[in-house]
Amino acid sequence: MSHYDVAVIGLGIVGANAVYATARAGARVLAIDAGLPGAGTSGTSFAWLNSVRKEPEAYHRLNVAGMSAHRDLARDLGDDGAHHFGGSLEWADAGDGERELRARVERLAGWGYAAEFISRERAAAMEPGLEFPGHVREVAFFGADGWLDAPGLIRRLLSAAASKHGAEVRERAPVRSFRACGDRIEGLVTDGGETVAESVLVCVGPATQAFLEPLRAMVPVGRAPGLLAVTSPPGAKLDRVVHAPGIHLRPDAGGGLLLGTEDVDKLAVSAGASANLPELAAILLERAGRVFSGARGVKVVDSRIGVRPMPADGHTIAGRIPGYANAWVLATHSGVTLGALLGRLIADEIVRGASSPMLAPFRPDRFVA
Repeated sequence: MSHYDVAVIGLGIVGANAVYATARAGARVLAIDAGLPGAGTSGTSFAWLNSVRKEPEAYHRLNVAGMSAHRDLARDLGDDGAHHFGGSLEWADAGDGERELRARVERLAGWGYAAEFISRERAAAMEPGLEFPGHVREVAFFGADGWLDAPGLIRRLLSAAASKHGAEVRERAPVRSFRACGDRIEGLVTDGGETVAESVLVCVGPATQAFLEPLRAMVPVGRAPGLLAVTSPPGAKLDRVVHAPGIHLRPDAGGGLLLGTEDVDKLAVSAGASANLPELAAILLERAGRVFSGARGVKVVDSRIGVRPMPADGHTIAGRIPGYANAWVLATHSGVTLGALLGRLIADEIVRGASSPMLAPFRPDRFVA
């Protein structure tokens, strides 16, 4: 029977960061996924590194720390090719949308976030392919933002954890059940038999609630679907994340553009069938062409609906699973931004016994009556 210090279940961006951090901290780690690492939520995420709409202030600051942790991780891994910094640009419709954006920029700047308004001329110099409506004289610029090639980073993290720190990675190995005794999980049962780990960390994203039901643990995590479209390479270069009315877009790691927006997400959910994806992706493409000249003439080469985890109160869940002394859970809607930080903090907690005050508002036991 195999024996490990830590078993990490689920190898998306959060789980892969946890594997890397726990193995780097000296633990003997088993990294296990029911499918292929990064093939779930992380592979269908817009992957915007930011803290632009993360409130209240405690959650905003957690995400700011997450952005800083990604910069540390990029330096640690060397030229990983997955992190793309340079900021993001945003403008809004005249009226309520513009007033909300101005209030948000002022609030974020007051919190010390890199948020400011720049002239449309400066924004156009940054991204020559962008085309702004006549009423837009200034554009919001969030200078610390970036985007992430999440699948690429997952591969790099797991490779480094295995080759440099001795972690064992198992793909296509679903955990079928747990063997628990009292307040401890003593074994994980897979098709290959039972595995024993001193500590267990669950990072299964939108499957969290169903996965933990056999343990009678209250960790309420819902599912938030979203549609993304990937295009062929554009005729003009785009370097940054852009949010315009009705569309958000950024470069894709494959050389095209990645497109999405909230109201089309809702259409995709209500349609409930993949047969409508080409029509919905065409909406995204048409809107992108209104604001970015390089999007005209490109084709949609892929469209997919991803399902992201959504904790019941909208905020990250990080800590011991209620009722268990040796089992932890991480679940968050902000997995891309927070992955590097959560991995590091939970590794400190599991391996070194060092709890971070930063996670105090986000513990799972807040849901226990």
